[in-house]
Amino acid sequence: MSEIRFDSTLYSADTIKRALYRMSDRLSADIRAEDGCFICTLHFAPGKSSEGIAYDVANFRKEVLDQDLRERIRAETESVRNLILAHAFSKTGLIADEQVSTH
Repeated sequence: MSEIRFDSTLYSADTIKRALYRMSDRLSADIRAEDGCFICTLHFAPGKSSEGIAYDVANFRKEVLDQDLRERIRAETESVRNLILAHAFSKTGLIADEQVSTH
């Protein structure tokens, strides 16, 4: 078992959950919010070596950072992504044309 703290002003609970999901084949965790932090208690398979645990903890920290950056990019590009999707769907006939046929 290992405990890691993440400052809640820097990382969201969603970011941490996404990272945990990505690492779910190697560890599980309990998360709680306390004193402006998210505290993750990481659980590993019985018999896992201390080197293996250290490796997974380091990878979990990297994954949290990766997910945080993905979240920021998602927020920054949302309007462009929505515009591209709206344009793409307007060409499929799923969205009715504004012009009405006079035939």
